[in-house]
Amino acid sequence: MNLPRTLVIAALLTAAPAVAQGTQLVRGDVDAIQNTAGRFQLDCTHIPLVSTTVNLQQLHDASRQQNIDYEMQVRNVGTATAPILDVVSATAIPEFFGMGNLRFGRSETWEVFGTPGARTWIFVDVPANALFIPLGAAGTWLLSPAALPLAQGTISPLGRFQTSFTMPTIPALVGQIITSQAVILDGTTLTISHPDCKDVRAN
Repeated sequence: MNLPRTLVIAALLTAAPAVAQGTQLVRGDVDAIQNTAGRFQLDCTHIPLVSTTVNLQQLHDASRQQNIDYEMQVRNVGTATAPILDVVSATAIPEFFGMGNLRFGRSETWEVFGTPGARTWIFVDVPANALFIPLGAAGTWLLSPAALPLAQGTISPLGRFQTSFTMPTIPALVGQIITSQAVILDGTTLTISHPDCKDVRAN
């Protein structure tokens, strides 16, 4: 299954209901934009976050103290191609997807947590390609349709899927940020994870 393209098609089919509902579910963290005062973006993307109903600084600070992300209800007050997300509400959730580090020649473990027996896929991209493709209750696809599949598998009876990845030695990639999302399919229920990201390092 070419899941990214499937997600894009689903987004087109569900765009009208998503607008009618007024808000969209986005999973992710609140990241402070460097060298600015009081400006925030969705972590691992360049999508700005604003809010008049929740304190984004408090959300940012809380997630630095413990391993949490947020399920946020948002309204896109920008455009489809240049989204600006107005955060209406936010609920803390445990992180259920994590990238391993990207260091040359080192095998690192990536993990997805979910219902035993569910299928999962992991995709990678770069933040510059980030899109805002709302998919209703499943969440929001934040990579591009051309995101590369890294791994797929079945969540174990222990409630986790693990895969190992060794970053190839490509010096030109040092400092490049790679972003990723996981998708979980439990029966007919689709869940899109928060994005995660790491920078490529030589060691």
